Amino acid sequence: MVAELVGPPPGGLAEPPKVAEKPRRPRVPVLDGIRGWIAVGVAFAHTAYFAGVMDVGPLKGVPVLNWLTVGLTIILTPFFLLSGMLLYKGFAKATFTGGSAPNVKTFLVRRLLRIVPMYWVMIVACLLLLNLSAIDGLWYVISPLLGLHYFKNTDYTGLIPGLEITWSVVTELMFYLLLPIAAALINRYARKVAGDPKRQLRRMLWSMAPFVLLGPAWEIYTHLPSMGLYPIEIFWPPMFLGVMAIGMMLGALNAYQDVTGEVPWLYRAAGRSPLSWWVAAFGLYILNCVRPFDKAGSGDYPPMSQALLDHVSTVIWGVLVLVPLVSPVARSRLMDAVLGNRVSVFLGRISYGIYLWHFPMVYLWLGAGSVFGTAAMAMPGMANGWLLAQVLASSIVMATVSFYVVERPLGRLGGRLFRTGTPTAAL
Repeated sequence: MVAELVGPPPGGLAEPPKVAEKPRRPRVPVLDGIRGWIAVGVAFAHTAYFAGVMDVGPLKGVPVLNWLTVGLTIILTPFFLLSGMLLYKGFAKATFTGGSAPNVKTFLVRRLLRIVPMYWVMIVACLLLLNLSAIDGLWYVISPLLGLHYFKNTDYTGLIPGLEITWSVVTELMFYLLLPIAAALINRYARKVAGDPKRQLRRMLWSMAPFVLLGPAWEIYTHLPSMGLYPIEIFWPPMFLGVMAIGMMLGALNAYQDVTGEVPWLYRAAGRSPLSWWVAAFGLYILNCVRPFDKAGSGDYPPMSQALLDHVSTVIWGVLVLVPLVSPVARSRLMDAVLGNRVSVFLGRISYGIYLWHFPMVYLWLGAGSVFGTAAMAMPGMANGWLLAQVLASSIVMATVSFYVVERPLGRLGGRLFRTGTPTAAL
């Protein structure tokens, strides 16, 4: 996956004929690395639930293992933060400089090329291998292809097996559609104080601040007694669009720094002691393991109090982990060693595939699906700990194949079609 921090110069200057192609922007290895290990952690947590490592199944008598695994539910937010930061930065820089914003058509086409083809490949595989016998009409096939399957069900149990985690892809797609509109409105407001970057930055941040409350408000709404247990609405885009707004704030800080040369206070704070931010993030992880308003080690639907704590701590955890990685004045040999090595960087490049494929792999290793002549059903505790190794290994293999066959060729195609340097980021 691409994980750039530095965008191209804004503006719509036409290149003279036969000018040498601009060099590609460097990748930031640690951002690839954090994507990779988060994707592996998400796959581990989901698979552990079916392997009985949580509070159900053959390993339920190992409470510490249960707690540590449930604690991993805190790790997802850097995906959304990075998307907001990397994709908004070009728009923010255009506001500061008065130049042209990224072309909307180019932006949308490149984003769709980045995530939709792989998403469709996975959906077709799930429909043919796991759910062929369950197809009861054209809408069963079309709705997931259009990203509408999360809006047509009344509860979580009505989801198409293998597609449980695709709610995040739907959220990303919604963000891509809303970002150019939001950026245009913010740009219009911030340019009223053109020539004063500090005031422009404040206007950007205050414009995005209200959306941060969207996630906690949605948690309260979805945990009302009238919503029942495991309402499908908990996976709708409002839950994490606010997190992406925080990512957009980081993108505004990055653009401000590039234009003015001044390092924002948040990045200076991270630069003073980068590892202390990770220590604080580890403390939040332990808090998520203990789950003070719920049962430790539980993978069940939490009460409202725990859900609100989960949301807030998850967002803060993501900021604590990510800011030291994007701060230009933060230096940590440990972070570079953990996230910047070849294994971590490679996992980051294929992280989208790991994320997409791990749920279908659970069903295939359990022998549940049309290809086995059974219904695609995976209940907690159906397997033992070997399922973890099987799913993780096969997901990495599938992600590697799909990266070289689908993701990279289409990414290069987008680069050839649109040589604008539009930043790219994905799940």
